[in-house]
Amino acid sequence: MQRRSLLLGAALVATPQLARAAPRPIGWISIEPAGSISEFLAALRTGLAGAFPPGVEPPQVLDRTATDPPSVAAAVKELQDQGVNLIVSQGGASPLVVRAKPAVPVVFAFSGDPVVAGMVDSLARPGGNATGMTFMSIELSPKRLGLARELVPGCRKVALFSNRRHPGEEKEIASFQEAVQKIGIELAVHRVQTQDEAAAAAREALGAGTQAVLALSSAGMLQQTPAIAAVFGERKVPVIGGWASFARHGATLSYGTNLLECYRRIAWYVARVLGGTAPSTLPIEQPSMFELVINKKTVQSLGLALPPTLLAQADEVIE
Repeated sequence: MQRRSLLLGAALVATPQLARAAPRPIGWISIEPAGSISEFLAALRTGLAGAFPPGVEPPQVLDRTATDPPSVAAAVKELQDQGVNLIVSQGGASPLVVRAKPAVPVVFAFSGDPVVAGMVDSLARPGGNATGMTFMSIELSPKRLGLARELVPGCRKVALFSNRRHPGEEKEIASFQEAVQKIGIELAVHRVQTQDEAAAAAREALGAGTQAVLALSSAGMLQQTPAIAAVFGERKVPVIGGWASFARHGATLSYGTNLLECYRRIAWYVARVLGGTAPSTLPIEQPSMFELVINKKTVQSLGLALPPTLLAQADEVIE
């Protein structure tokens, strides 16, 4: 973080007009209910407070919630009419905001693959008017499988649940399929979208003798987690998610991207773009900070023994 701060300081020093100009607001657009992502917006605001050097006031954030492509496009227009000079797009709103082709730059916080979603040309060189972060962490697949084996010693059958509309899910599935070949685990993939599909897939997985469940990270999959965790919980089968919110929604534990740190990091992108750096030249970052969150109450309800080594690694334990 020290190197990042130095780079940011250098960028802002190189653009003194930022310090002289009165700060114009920036926009925020999400398709998620405001209450469910309030901590992410708060993290962005916290990041903005520290992303600018002394004497430079951080911009105000005008937040909007939309529910479909037309309302996202309307929110983009409204924010531009109110004078924002940048829009931060959250989660599933990101592809819709980029497709609306706003006249101002876009900084996105996106759980999927922005290349697959058609938002940018590549991670290294976005090439358009948008840049930001993707929360995908494919390299963690072996670690999550290892957690399943720690919770269920001798585990041989794992079910992988995925949101079939999540851009990049094919890459994540392929990484798990490659990882299980090395450790002798049978992996069954269930690509679902609705609650009914998730419930049917859960019953199918239980009928096949599934011993542990892995849920790929996406807002859609998170919405299904309470129902899935309840179904598998009746048969004492643990569910492992990728974000802390999965554990808070009933999963046994989660290991993956620290989303709050990512949203604080988004503020760095905002400062760089407002300082004059073209989004097309700012590489898209992937997460570098991860967290293990254990839902101890769920672990106990499943009758599982929590290995002391696993407990010692936890960043958070939900009692």
